[in-house]
Amino acid sequence: MTKNDRILALRKAAEAMARGDFSTDIPSGDDEIGHLGKALKDLSAYLKKQSERSHSLYQIMVECNLNLHLVDVLNHIYESFREHLPYDRICLALLDSSNTKLKLHWVRAEYDLVALNIGHVLPVASAELQTIIDGNGIQVINDLSVYLEKHAESQLVKAILKEGIYACLVCPLVIDGKPIGFVFFSSRKKNIYNQSHIDLPLQIASQLSVIIEKTQLYRGIKLNKQLMAQKKSLQRRVTHDALTGLFNRSAIFDILHKQIQRAKRGGFGLTVIMIDIDRFKTINDTYGHLAGDTVLCEIAERLTKSARSHEYIGRYGGEEFLAIISPYDREGAAKAAERFRQAVANQTIPADDVQIPVTISIGVAISTESQTLVADTLLRRADEALYAAKHKGRNRVEIVEVTTD
Repeated sequence: MTKNDRILALRKAAEAMARGDFSTDIPSGDDEIGHLGKALKDLSAYLKKQSERSHSLYQIMVECNLNLHLVDVLNHIYESFREHLPYDRICLALLDSSNTKLKLHWVRAEYDLVALNIGHVLPVASAELQTIIDGNGIQVINDLSVYLEKHAESQLVKAILKEGIYACLVCPLVIDGKPIGFVFFSSRKKNIYNQSHIDLPLQIASQLSVIIEKTQLYRGIKLNKQLMAQKKSLQRRVTHDALTGLFNRSAIFDILHKQIQRAKRGGFGLTVIMIDIDRFKTINDTYGHLAGDTVLCEIAERLTKSARSHEYIGRYGGEEFLAIISPYDREGAAKAAERFRQAVANQTIPADDVQIPVTISIGVAISTESQTLVADTLLRRADEALYAAKHKGRNRVEIVEVTTD
């Protein structure tokens, strides 16, 4: 690659990262451009991990808001955060109504439990529990064997040590400023927790407190039509973009992953369509950002009206949209993309007493092979096709077929 090609590749990678796409190839080497590429790779890896962590927290929020089954949420937590937080065991304990006993309501570990299991009751009067309850925020114990030397009477720590657990994070569950229980993240390794592990458990504990409070509020109440309507409204707020009303980024990504699994099971193809508003910055600069918002909303409505029942459209970010279609062959995908293009280009958009001419460029990636049904690959290839459409004059559709060749 020439120097200019490498600089262009770095710029494209940075732009992709800004959109949340971390799959773009980043050139490296031993010169200054190569060193910059390496730094950009490191940044991409870090941002990808943060994005995955944020998405996992988003899923907890969805579960907490839409699902009153605490066990389902806890299982989701256990299965989703192993990449971001070290633990071999998670348990949830709640205080009884008199605040004199702490009962284990849920436990899950990667090994067979021996000592502390669901239903185990601990008296709050014990010194170590009272210390936890009186403490502020999360508490870290990185070596329970050392802790036991100072608190030889602790039956709780003795039981945990029998399971081979040596370190734990204790996060209070709080409602209206009062502790209602705790979630414990535990590890078989000593000294494994540090300051970087504090924030995530606190956020998880906060979401758990929300669902526990809801469970208490709704217990014994039959869901009536009003409650169902509220649930539906809440679901829409969680999964849809506030401005355009389309699926938001997290929701359309969820749909993509689910459709990929469906396509693999059914043995059929899948199409990813990347849509970008042509010269949107010029529209904002010329007519103002309010007019730009009007354009975004109108295009979202036109795309929605032109979509078929099995075609999902979401806001990818900024002025970009993402459509997921399955099953579809090349001919069907081309027709769908052209349908979207014409829905926007055939009529100007009124905003602030002016008629704004707007077009879109579209990149289409089609996969008909199970080996190529990979989200990052499909998104990258669709983005490359979109890039080609832009450079070939805009207001057009470019299609690539993702193959194993």
